[in-house]
Amino acid sequence: MARTCAFCPADAVEHGGEHIWDDWLNRRLPSKKFAVQTRLSPKDPFRVFARKNLNLKLPVVCAECNNTWMSDITNEISKGFADAIIHGSELSILPSGSELLSAFTFMKAVVADCVTQGDNDELFFSTAARENIRKSRSAPPTAQMWISSFYGKRRYGGRFISGLLVPGPGPLFGLEFFIFTYVVGHLVLQLLGVRWKDVRLRWQPLPVLKPDAYWNTAVSRFCPNDGFPVKWPLKHLGDDALKTFTDRFNAPIELRIP
Repeated sequence: MARTCAFCPADAVEHGGEHIWDDWLNRRLPSKKFAVQTRLSPKDPFRVFARKNLNLKLPVVCAECNNTWMSDITNEISKGFADAIIHGSELSILPSGSELLSAFTFMKAVVADCVTQGDNDELFFSTAARENIRKSRSAPPTAQMWISSFYGKRRYGGRFISGLLVPGPGPLFGLEFFIFTYVVGHLVLQLLGVRWKDVRLRWQPLPVLKPDAYWNTAVSRFCPNDGFPVKWPLKHLGDDALKTFTDRFNAPIELRIP
């Protein structure tokens, strides 16, 4: 039985599909030997691969989505963020740029969600949220996203790391969190999604998680956007700091109910 496209009712392709790291990078990045890192569950080990090019694809979308609106977002990212990704060039990201970055990050997170959950499980993000990104480029209002900068040994590679966290008894009990960290070149993006585990509770307000202030000197939230430009970079993450950042929601966090 064919898998349904992550963003529409059509069947996903059986081979090929969405690039994890977009193909334009193979023409622009200076290295011809890339190190990539993946982890699709908090319980899985980090897997590091040496690649001659960044051509990993996931067959979770249909050809039409992949070749139309998804391609448009990718092309706009390559135009607006290529120098930042490749050279670490400074940016002042305007609200319109934050909206584009939010669409890109959520698009990649949904692709990761398809792999994290498997063929037979409910995707974390609702059908409405996934169709909305296709129709209007709008990420879910409950999703938070952050941007940072990476300078480390494998800065001309990429990281694609996601997982579902289900808290035990305590103030977060009954909630589920989807954490996605995406790194390409110098650019670090992180998304945090939240939902009630019990579908009967999903009409209730969702809490807002406030990460440890320790990260404020190196990480900026760009979604939801407050209408002000986002300066990038602030402070660079090295290899050890990036791994800690990826797992930062395993640490104590502040909970706020809107």
